[in-house]
Amino acid sequence: MKPDTERKIRYKSKLHKKKDFLHVHLSKDLRQKLKIKKRALLVHKGDKVKIMRGFARDKVGKVAKVNYNKVKVYVEGISKRTARGKEVLVAIEPSNLLLLETEMTKERKEMFKQEASKQEAVSQIVHEKIKVENPKVVGQES
Repeated sequence: MKPDTERKIRYKSKLHKKKDFLHVHLSKDLRQKLKIKKRALLVHKGDKVKIMRGFARDKVGKVAKVNYNKVKVYVEGISKRTARGKEVLVAIEPSNLLLLETEMTKERKEMFKQEASKQEAVSQIVHEKIKVENPKVVGQES
């Protein structure tokens, strides 16, 4: 699609669809710790993130606020001064963030348990298929 069409879809989409745009990539360490294959999770208030792009690059902080309507994330400590001298948090695009630690909620715990059980079932099936009773080695005659 054309870029202007993509933008229009993002701006005019319904709130429950905008939620899909708020997913943040997981760090490799977190993916191994949680034992999930998902590359991204929906960001929540309280999650620890690292900023990968922009003026605050390589800074780490907790998510202070998530704006579903604007599809922006606000991180504690990342702020700017207004003309009147007031400190305000800077809106950051979720695609510019990396999730380092998660705030565990009931929904997330259930999701991780389900994901782990699926992976165990798949690994058992794979191991059963790999086991061969009488393997023949190529080039050997019995």
